Amino acid sequence: MGWFTLHKRAQHPLIQTFAKATFPAHHTAIDDCPLLAIDLELTGLNPARDHIVSIGWVPIRQREIVLADARHYLIQPPVSVGQSATIHGLHDRDLHNAPTLENVLQEWLEAYAGYVLVAHNAALDLAFLRTALRNLFGSAPPLKAIDTLRIEKRHLTHRDQAFKADGLRLNACLHRHHLPLASTHNALEDAYSCALLLLAQIARMNRQVVLGDLVDRGVWGRLIPQLT
Repeated sequence: MGWFTLHKRAQHPLIQTFAKATFPAHHTAIDDCPLLAIDLELTGLNPARDHIVSIGWVPIRQREIVLADARHYLIQPPVSVGQSATIHGLHDRDLHNAPTLENVLQEWLEAYAGYVLVAHNAALDLAFLRTALRNLFGSAPPLKAIDTLRIEKRHLTHRDQAFKADGLRLNACLHRHHLPLASTHNALEDAYSCALLLLAQIARMNRQVVLGDLVDRGVWGRLIPQLT
């Protein structure tokens, strides 16, 4: 029992440092919150058996998208991407010399502690990130996320506007806000489009917005895989 307790408590230094960072309180004005729009390309929808093959992210600071700090990485998966290449367009030959997921997540952990993530169908991205962090670093630190899909769904529901299931896809939401459509399955372009969508959603509220208006406490356990 002593050995188990000792090893259970051992934590990777990067995870320790990341976990010590304080997230903005829910009453913090959104302009004062460091945000990071992120998107993952995946070989499937099950984090227990599928893999991340691409990551794109772009920070949002004081309601400005900071393209200078945007990043896009292909990821070398531990196994062949197989038939999933028909979905994300990435083949084994494209990923042969790509960095490992561990190296990319190490950069993210070092640079973005305390940032609130922004994603479209955030629960799916969080599930894959948490699984990867546990597998590679032994544990996953707390993560906080804003889900642009759920913000859009709440808005349409409150206005009693009918919508089909595919009406919550990223491009459908972008079209509704008269924003440029995203290219199909490019992680950086999708992250950038998600950042644009969030800023449009905030502007639509036409009032002072705080983080608590946007963070969905139910995002962690609910997946909407058909809408990614």
